[in-house]
Amino acid sequence: MDLYRRLLGFLMPYKGRLLIAVSCMVVLAACTAAMAWMLKPVLDEALTGKNTQLIYIIPLLVIALYLVKGAAYFGQAYLMGYIGQHVIYDLRNLLYKQLTAQSLSFFAHRKTGELLARLSYDVSLVQAAVSTAVTALMRDAISIVFLLGVIFVQDWLLALIAMLVFPAVIYPIARFGRKMRHATLDGQASMGELTSLLEETVSGIRVVKAFSMEEYERSRFRHFTGDFLVHQLRIFRVNAMSFPIMELLAGFGIAGVLFYGGMRVASGETTAGTLVSFLAAVIMLYEPVKRLSRANNDIQQGLAAGERVFEVIDEPIDVEDRPDALAAQPFSQAVSFDHVGLQYAGTDRSVLDDISFDVAAGEVVALVGRSGAGKTSLVNLVPRFMDVSAGRVLVDGVDVRDLSQQSLRNQIALVTQEIILFNDTVLNNIAYGHDQIDRARVEEIARAANAHEFIIRLPQGYDTMVGERGVILSGGQRQRLSLARALLKDAPILILDEATSALDTESERLVQQAIERLMQGRTVIVIAHRLSTVRHADRIVVLDGGHVAQMGAHDDLLAEGGIYAELYHLQFESHAVLADDEAMDAVPGAGCA
Repeated sequence: MDLYRRLLGFLMPYKGRLLIAVSCMVVLAACTAAMAWMLKPVLDEALTGKNTQLIYIIPLLVIALYLVKGAAYFGQAYLMGYIGQHVIYDLRNLLYKQLTAQSLSFFAHRKTGELLARLSYDVSLVQAAVSTAVTALMRDAISIVFLLGVIFVQDWLLALIAMLVFPAVIYPIARFGRKMRHATLDGQASMGELTSLLEETVSGIRVVKAFSMEEYERSRFRHFTGDFLVHQLRIFRVNAMSFPIMELLAGFGIAGVLFYGGMRVASGETTAGTLVSFLAAVIMLYEPVKRLSRANNDIQQGLAAGERVFEVIDEPIDVEDRPDALAAQPFSQAVSFDHVGLQYAGTDRSVLDDISFDVAAGEVVALVGRSGAGKTSLVNLVPRFMDVSAGRVLVDGVDVRDLSQQSLRNQIALVTQEIILFNDTVLNNIAYGHDQIDRARVEEIARAANAHEFIIRLPQGYDTMVGERGVILSGGQRQRLSLARALLKDAPILILDEATSALDTESERLVQQAIERLMQGRTVIVIAHRLSTVRHADRIVVLDGGHVAQMGAHDDLLAEGGIYAELYHLQFESHAVLADDEAMDAVPGAGCA
């Protein structure tokens, strides 16, 4: 009930329309009850000849009732549909807002497809609970009240007999509701797995095809769709079983009324018109009772979906602005790591431990180390993509947790190894984050990023859609757009996360030129796997297992030995071998048997 009350809370912004819809439901129920009530005078007076005028009046009343009933039905159906769709609109926006507010650590152990399923499939099931089912509950409950009034006024003893089956109705409604909820929860989990697999396959389709794994992925997909099918069939089975059982219980009630009522008519204690009118009201009464079972099934599905939706909405946000958060002033002094430690939630191993060093304004500091040393985790702390577990990260002497996220991130430009482009135009991708787009400025920046030449060769130039993740562009082209975006932001602090990896020689040259322009006059923290690209950095910080293992200039670290020298010589040897291979390939006939 707490969960359902929370769902119903989303109706409150529309309580005015809800009140009008309920009024329409009352009119609808009153018209239904009036139809049953009118059968008695029709049979007892009009058709027996006692009051022939009713033969002319009652048909007109029936037409009037159906007109009013139709208008009332339209009013409640449209208004509840309007409310239901707006509730889903509000719920989806709230869920999306919560997702985008979460820190990077939230997404570290969650599947993208699972989150997509909650945003789409689960929220659509909630709609049935807060609109369709609520409509059925209120409309049918009001109808039951009116029809109960009709049968008790006509014959209270027959009414009691008709209601003997009501206690028996409660058990199947509750039992089927529980089954429906469990089946729905299992089905939602299957849908999450299904969506995750689909998202992985589409994003990794090149790898799937390269390894000829199409049939393997199809078999996995069939497994998940089969699992989802099993759960959906359980849901349909519960729905299908509820109807005949409710019909059977209604049949017992009607049989009891016919038996006892027939005996009373035969003995002259009541009229046939009264019995027929009573039976019509009872049959009309059982219909909304049966519909309540289906409404309960819809509600249970919605509650199961609501649990999963609220699980995400209620997830604490790790990184939030403090109520008294300060606006970051223009950067001028240093970025400082003060005994920084980081440990991800749900793990007992520290990613970073007691890291301390400063990056002075205008300085270029490189982070190097083996894979998994904690380099990316460390730079993610500067723009507060996640917060430290111990120590502090300071910008101009102020703890970043004391600054508003927006003002802090306005000071930072980021270029990552994983290039993120959106399914939009080239122009909008470069100007991402800018409300007003100065086309001339964008083109000037694109030239500085060595991107203008290839952009103007695209079908629509700067207005060309780049496709999902920039699929129509090469790796070097995507990286130059990413650099142009960082250049246009013109932030004083620049974070480069291996911006030249996996590029061919020509693309790397163009990207490196753009990077050098981007670094001018900025404070730079650069993560590099190719040590030759950071030999001219002011300082190199060597990370190993989440600790600072070494720190100093390139030549000093080589002379000192240790991890940096080891990594450098390994890369130097591999590059020397590669250069020899290329030289051999250039000699005619070399390498031939």
